Amino acid sequence: MLNPDVIAAARAAEGKWKIPASISLAQYGLESGWGQHMPPGSWNPFGIKALPGQPSVSVPTREFVHGRYILVNAPFRAFASIADAFEHHARLLATGAPYARARSLLPNVEAFANALTGVYATDPHYGAELVAIIHGDELAQYDALQGAAAPVAQPA
Repeated sequence: MLNPDVIAAARAAEGKWKIPASISLAQYGLESGWGQHMPPGSWNPFGIKALPGQPSVSVPTREFVHGRYILVNAPFRAFASIADAFEHHARLLATGAPYARARSLLPNVEAFANALTGVYATDPHYGAELVAIIHGDELAQYDALQGAAAPVAQPA
């Protein structure tokens, strides 16, 4: 399911920004269907929206607004490569003010994932979906600090 370039990109981003590779890989899987559903021409598997002046592609997307899903056209950031996308994604999570609470929960990967709900994505089940992917696909094995970090709790 994961190719070596994607794993390498997640690990490199973790090394620089200290965002667990398992989080980046789970978001890669959830947001893009393991790379199969990236906006064409974007190298953007994370659903990162473009800011004015950034390279972008416009595509329809589902957003959860006022208790229901709606379809909107949105500008998604275009990256030069998959490694560039992972780098930007980790930097965003590591430095963005909206993710400060999630960062404060590290090294607990599960708590970090759950804290992204309603912040990174509008889906009210976003964090739970990430945690399920991390467990189901054994993504914690790619975390550089897996031995030093608090382990992701196993489902009952």
